[in-house]
Amino acid sequence: MKLFKSKKKQKDREFLTGNEEFKELKGFSFKEFLHGRFLAGKSLGQHWSYLAFIVFLGVLYIGNRYQMEHLLDRQADLLKDLKELKYEAITTSSELMNMSKQSEVMERVHKAGIDLEVLKKPPRKLKVRSID
Repeated sequence: MKLFKSKKKQKDREFLTGNEEFKELKGFSFKEFLHGRFLAGKSLGQHWSYLAFIVFLGVLYIGNRYQMEHLLDRQADLLKDLKELKYEAITTSSELMNMSKQSEVMERVHKAGIDLEVLKKPPRKLKVRSID
């Protein structure tokens, strides 16, 4: 009988340790989480590789987010520059069109002091006979 009781106590001890393990598996309160007690648990030691993988994925996600924000900022800057260049191209083309008018050309010629006049007769084609 004495052997039976000692075995029973050993089983009780095993049961108590199993119960404690069950408490670890059951979950933690928010207060225990804030204190960091879950880091000292036995069940967490078995899952370090999984937690490291989750942390790695989190870092990748955050890095990807920052990279996308950087690319979106760069895209917005490029679109702004493109808009300014379009306005500049339109302005330049309108100035060139204005400068190529006959009246503007004549005014510039007179300001430059070049002695040119507007033709009163249309230009003629000269035909040259080939000597064969």
